[in-house]
Amino acid sequence: MLKFFRKIRQNLLSEGRTAKYLKYAVGEIVLVVIGILIALQINNWNEQRKINRAEIEILQNLKNELKVNLLSLTVIHDRHKNELKDGVYLLNLFGTDVSNTSVSKLDSLIFNALSGFSFEAKDGYINSLISSNKIDYIKNAELKSYISSFESMVLDASQEDGYIRRLLNERFWPATDGKLSGLNGLATSGRYEEFPKGSYESDYVWFFGNREMEDLLANIVSWKKENVLDEQMFKINIERMIQIIETELNEN
Repeated sequence: MLKFFRKIRQNLLSEGRTAKYLKYAVGEIVLVVIGILIALQINNWNEQRKINRAEIEILQNLKNELKVNLLSLTVIHDRHKNELKDGVYLLNLFGTDVSNTSVSKLDSLIFNALSGFSFEAKDGYINSLISSNKIDYIKNAELKSYISSFESMVLDASQEDGYIRRLLNERFWPATDGKLSGLNGLATSGRYEEFPKGSYESDYVWFFGNREMEDLLANIVSWKKENVLDEQMFKINIERMIQIIETELNEN
């Protein structure tokens, strides 16, 4: 093709048709530039298609991981709401006569209100997106913001668990040792049927008449309340992330 154009130019020059030669040369340059621009545009299209495919794969994987987290968080959140409800119920018993209340019922309430189940996020894929800078493939700015702050959202939703565990392990359980039967509490939970019955019954007259126990339980239940609220916000954020992803996938 280049030889063909060169031959035409040479013929025009040899015939002394300089003006026509110049017009032809300019036209040839324009054609070359247009060809280059078309090639660049095609290359850009190809690159954009690759980026779009990469984003779709990222969004699909991200959606899968978020759904796993949402399911796990929902289970734990529902459990924590029940724990909070039982904790508030117990707080209302302080300063009252509980001598005629079923000890096994109180054992069950104490065990449930103070159980140590906590949420553990599955964020391996999200962390890999951030560390590899593949998060930049995601075009939606709101979604990128959520992903970037996911670690802090996990911390906000679970940090109260640490405070509760310390209060339980360092203060509550040592103070109630020999007063509240741990074995009977486990036996009423339905999770430890193979455990034997305790050798003594819990002393709830002592417990609900003790100011230190009232303050300790109030502290623990208040942290559980904060935990439930933070988990609720985290659930809303995850649901929003999934909603954005589904919208983006439908548009691609």
